[in-house]
Amino acid sequence: MKKKGELIAVRPEKVIEARFALTSRQNDILDMLFTQIEDDHNVEYSIDINKYKMLYNIKDKNNIYGDLKKAVKSFEGKGFLIVDKEKNEEIYYPWFSKIHYKNKEGTILLRIDGELKNMFLEVKKRIYYHIKYTLNFSCIYSKRFYYYLKSYEDTGWRIDNLDALRDKLQCPKSYKKYSDFRRFALEPAHEEINNNSDIRFKYEEVKTGNKVTALKFSIRSSKCEEAYKVVSKEIIIASAKDPEIIEVQNIFSIDITPLEVRRLLDVSNGDIELIKEKYKISNSQGKINNIVGWVIEAIKKDYVPQVKQEVFNDYPQREYDFEDLEKKLLGW
Repeated sequence: MKKKGELIAVRPEKVIEARFALTSRQNDILDMLFTQIEDDHNVEYSIDINKYKMLYNIKDKNNIYGDLKKAVKSFEGKGFLIVDKEKNEEIYYPWFSKIHYKNKEGTILLRIDGELKNMFLEVKKRIYYHIKYTLNFSCIYSKRFYYYLKSYEDTGWRIDNLDALRDKLQCPKSYKKYSDFRRFALEPAHEEINNNSDIRFKYEEVKTGNKVTALKFSIRSSKCEEAYKVVSKEIIIASAKDPEIIEVQNIFSIDITPLEVRRLLDVSNGDIELIKEKYKISNSQGKINNIVGWVIEAIKKDYVPQVKQEVFNDYPQREYDFEDLEKKLLGW
């Protein structure tokens, strides 16, 4: 997707969540591919290296074609696996069904399977970002953290069990020790993402006893919001007279943008009544700083309204150990 001269990648959430391990250059190739994917019948894409090499912040760009060609070759015969735990099913997708190297032209043609493309287009949530950020991350974990945390930018936070996170990021066994994971993966990614991208994140260590067992992430847009603004403006123009957009905006007591409405519709599968239902629950929650993020979270986790119970006796009501509930949610 190209907006006013800028290359913006649309990285499907299912691909982010899938268990795959890619090198830095392999991820560059995918980002170049994702910038071109549109809702059309095309399944073959041309990667023109001369078009992308100017985005790299390096002095010597003569070897970029050779480096990226090696990255594409490493895709040959490889794919990724999506696991559906509820159905107990596994689906394997090869990354490319055809690769054509045009060495004289400095281009590479990539063909993807039609079902794989449909998966890219039909996912509930799409994550927009300038590929100039990811192309220039020097640490592979910066890319993986960025792709992952960017998908939670709308809610602004998340908590991850440490073991599950290491597995998701495809960390080696040598990172089993938290100090090594923090030193070689977390901290380099934290510094690089915060200084060289459109988001910033903080993390808090969650401990069980003296052991770090989870991380709580807080994610927000940084001052570098070019990608968000470009996409947002396009959506505002396209959605100005959309009755569905207006109907959702009228649910809220504050002004929300068409981009925020699109996120709500994506998460709710277009069910406006569901958005209304979850928004009503927010009225009993006290002050909420990010109402759109809260409603999105309410839809994802299926919040239900608290039912006021009649008092039939003088016995005290049941009390909950919320710390214990949180631990159970984290899988402790």
